[in-house]
Amino acid sequence: MAKKISSKRGITRRDFVKTAGIAAGMAAVGTGLEGILVSHQAPVYAQERSLHFLLWKNFSPPADVEILRQGEEWGKQSKVNVKIEQINANDIPARAAAAIESKQGPDIIQFFHNWQNQYGDSLVDVTDIGAALESKYGGYIDYCKTHAMLNGRFNAVPHTVVPNIYVVRASYMNAAGTTSWPKTWEELRREGKKWKASGHPIGQTVGHTFGDAVDFTYPYLWSFGVAERDEKGAVVIASKQTLEALKFFKALWDDAMDPAGAGWDDSSNNRAFLSGAITATNNAPSIYLTASNQVILDEKGAPLVNDILHVSNPAGPAGVFHYHYSQQLAIPKYSKNVETAKEFIRWLMDKEQFTKYLRRGQAYQAAALKAYMKDAMWDMFPALKPYRDHLLEGRHVGWKGGADANAARVVQNYVLIDMLANVATGKMTPEESLKWGEGQLKSIYSA
Repeated sequence: MAKKISSKRGITRRDFVKTAGIAAGMAAVGTGLEGILVSHQAPVYAQERSLHFLLWKNFSPPADVEILRQGEEWGKQSKVNVKIEQINANDIPARAAAAIESKQGPDIIQFFHNWQNQYGDSLVDVTDIGAALESKYGGYIDYCKTHAMLNGRFNAVPHTVVPNIYVVRASYMNAAGTTSWPKTWEELRREGKKWKASGHPIGQTVGHTFGDAVDFTYPYLWSFGVAERDEKGAVVIASKQTLEALKFFKALWDDAMDPAGAGWDDSSNNRAFLSGAITATNNAPSIYLTASNQVILDEKGAPLVNDILHVSNPAGPAGVFHYHYSQQLAIPKYSKNVETAKEFIRWLMDKEQFTKYLRRGQAYQAAALKAYMKDAMWDMFPALKPYRDHLLEGRHVGWKGGADANAARVVQNYVLIDMLANVATGKMTPEESLKWGEGQLKSIYSA
């Protein structure tokens, strides 16, 4: 349920009586009390500003506590009634689309990936904020900036980024005879086959969910040299590299992965890992933080965190790649509180507030601004430093083309994820899935 933080009530009976007294004694001042009675409104100076902020329920609960606290703090000092509403991240696209279509809803919306680029003409230009932050703090991580810009302007303010690499149970690897984390996808298939045989496969979703499916699929395909478009925007998915990636994924899935992953959401692999069902999964820091904060024990009664490794994605023929989804804050043009929303975003992004938010979230989210890669937060949570170390290895969705509205539709329609899922579940052969995917991309990019 949304939490409403109110900093000040509207005009009170005492205020009204006071205003009436002042008005009666100042005949020269317009209509005074008479104007109030006719308009049925309090004087402008007594009216209360308001702000509605929609964002996700964080996978690091302490971050939610902090953002609510910050909303309350800013609301009180700025005399603004701040309503912070948090929902499941998978529900944000539908809420945003409904708000933009109806021209009513939240004053600030948190978008993931490049989702907001679908609504570029309906969003306030926030280049003034985005450029000022970039100048002050030394620049953004490339893909975060790309996701937040459209047609040369910021249509959202780059806020945070959730890094994703592999999370691994070291003891399960060792028990199966694996001495080190595989460096290539072929090695992962070979070693993962041993893990699966011992009852602890690799857990990976290729379902319709906002984070883990995208975070795995895009860098996996990039590592084989796959691009959905070329630099001129032409669809080039139908390549030998893509076919090779699909054929190999079928082998990887059958030999090493948990078949249940086809229907998982972003919390399913967390539960599977923490319960001891899987050896490895591509994930954000949430698994480690849950194991640490809840003091989860392994089968031997020892703290599970001591058995968790954080490691890089394996390499494909084209190298090692990662995808870390960005989060940005946008203001719809329908908002009647644009300047108030801008004030709040500027305040949230000020170093004093922003470092509190990141640190309270226990390094679950990194900053879109590069300067924070040197923040003391990473020394506070040393086990999570590998996430920071691979933070710059990401690309933007839509590569080699832009991260435009159509690239956002490809993400939200799960086209590339479904190409893998079709093959994994046996719904299509690699050749059939490639043809299907090409058709989907051409339909979207020609719209």
